[in-house]
Amino acid sequence: MPRNHESKTNGGKTDPEKPNAPQLQQEIEQLAYTLFCQCGYEHGHDVEHWAEAERRVQERYQEARNKEE
Repeated sequence: MPRNHESKTNGGKTDPEKPNAPQLQQEIEQLAYTLFCQCGYEHGHDVEHWAEAERRVQERYQEARNKEE
């Protein structure tokens, strides 16, 4: 009989898919580049674009986790 691998810390619900670090990094890189392009390829805003990309990606995964609860 197969075992059920449910999390015991969240009431038996399985955790929504959690991205691994390389996956998160890639998504942030792609979004930061998209923001760079949308701003007319203007240099000097890389930190702003990166921070905004991180915020958006993390927010998207947080919203997905909240919907699963």
